[in-house]
Amino acid sequence: MEGQPATLARYLRRAVVLGVVAGLAAIYLVIVGIVPAFELRPLITGVLGLGLTVPVVAILVIAYHAGRTPNTWPAPTGGPLHRVVPPIVTGLIAGVGLGGLIVIEELFSPRDILPKLTPQTTNIIGLGFEYPFGPLAIIGLCTSLGVLAAILHVLEARARRALVIAVATVLTFGLVEPLLRVMLLQLGRSDLAAFLYQAGRHGLTPIAALTVFILVLLIGLVWQYRGERVRRRYERLPSARRTSVRYGSFALVGLILLVLPAIIGSFLSETIGTVGLYLLMGLGLNIVVGYAGLLDLGYVAFFAVGAYATALLTSPVSSLSWEMNFWIALPLVMVVAAITGIAIGAPVLRLRGDYLAIVTLGFGEIVRILLLSDWLRPWFGGAQGILSIPPPELLGIRFFGPQQLYYPILIAVILGAGVSWSLANSRVGRAWNAMREDEDVAEATGINTTRYKLLAFSTGAVFGCLAGAFFSIKIGSVFPHRLDLLVSITVLSLIILGGMGSIRGVIVGAFVLVGLPELLREFGEYRLLIYGAVLVSMMLVRPEGLLPSATRQRELHDEETDESQYLTQAETAIGGPGISGQPA
Repeated sequence: MEGQPATLARYLRRAVVLGVVAGLAAIYLVIVGIVPAFELRPLITGVLGLGLTVPVVAILVIAYHAGRTPNTWPAPTGGPLHRVVPPIVTGLIAGVGLGGLIVIEELFSPRDILPKLTPQTTNIIGLGFEYPFGPLAIIGLCTSLGVLAAILHVLEARARRALVIAVATVLTFGLVEPLLRVMLLQLGRSDLAAFLYQAGRHGLTPIAALTVFILVLLIGLVWQYRGERVRRRYERLPSARRTSVRYGSFALVGLILLVLPAIIGSFLSETIGTVGLYLLMGLGLNIVVGYAGLLDLGYVAFFAVGAYATALLTSPVSSLSWEMNFWIALPLVMVVAAITGIAIGAPVLRLRGDYLAIVTLGFGEIVRILLLSDWLRPWFGGAQGILSIPPPELLGIRFFGPQQLYYPILIAVILGAGVSWSLANSRVGRAWNAMREDEDVAEATGINTTRYKLLAFSTGAVFGCLAGAFFSIKIGSVFPHRLDLLVSITVLSLIILGGMGSIRGVIVGAFVLVGLPELLREFGEYRLLIYGAVLVSMMLVRPEGLLPSATRQRELHDEETDESQYLTQAETAIGGPGISGQPA
């Protein structure tokens, strides 16, 4: 029993550090203005706003993390105290930090230094209570979050998952109010829309939030405790029946995708179209970065080439004035894309890692500056770009508007995902995988790395140019100012968030990083800040991404296991806490 206090003390020291981190993160969200700006979007009308939800969720996640045992630590001793006490300590310390912020504003009013720290802001984080009860209220709330995190640790894993899914569903319903409200109105269910959402407000009604929570929780509990039986029953089905069920599921998803624009309306079709363009680019960059391991920060160059090549071939006011049909011009754009990929890939064949990233970043900026230059203005229009790009027509059908353009973009995404999946499971994909893991070893085993690098660049360029082609007809014009570095950063971010080398991860990353900000356009000034916070958090909590490929997941977790074994052996060799939890 002598090792128990030392072990618990170690957890408590870690909890104090995490509490300080959580408090600083929450304070930063307040002083940069995210909390007061996001509070304008209620999630549950009259109860919970998005502004307060952001720091609350951050503190809850960090408090829950305080009760977990790091991989490099020995097995805990002394019962469940190490899972219960540290989350409460973390929540308490974070609450003290936010309460101290309210005290600072009340006593010193530091408007010159912290202009976003206003009485309205402290009223939000003080839960509407006046000073001095506001600090006590936020301390009590954060401590309650620590208690909730401790309860989550004590709960059975299946019950914990069901509870987390239920809470996340309620928050999601409140967040995507524009999506669900429009869908319900399109379906003629204005009564259900009125039940779910307050008229004239953006948020769930309290009774709707409670109803959704209870329903999802019950369904989640039933699935968590009965789902394994359903899965076993499915696995016992004959192969033909399983194939029929699988194809039936695909047919149902396909039917939903076909009727989706009629259900969600033009605004959300526009949003999904934008997500589809980034999906195409994500699939292409996933080949370059995720499959082949070539870090490309100038991917916007291919996007620009596709957009301008389409504009030159189809627009009547372009320098070529060929007025070519879009579907005839598209194969030519793909050829130009492949050539561009080879042209950019050839000079960087001998570069790796950071050097490759810096050079490709330079290529992206070179393309943008050339499009802006007076030298090429007779061809590309300079800062004014190229206008009057006609919408495509096929069999008398004119694809004009977001609801019509949804279908060609959807077909391009499906074909791109199919091609990407085929390449990943082919001999080419295995060669790329070998290059990504160790280029020298791959070359020593007979893989022509020069050939496969150029193939990765050209294939990724085709995907990027396809996205640029659809982008040009989507907005009817192209301008170099819209082809900046942020496009490359966004595409790289979504494949990191979703999981490198994973097609499913690219889809999830595109909807999270592109689709969600489109629904929250009023908070666009914080987009880069949110990107950075999400990526840092992902690298710390889930470095393989949300839906990683099996190979990538094995690689990262095998590395963690090797590091854990090494550290344990080192601690044992010096008589450290690897044996008894007591200091040497």
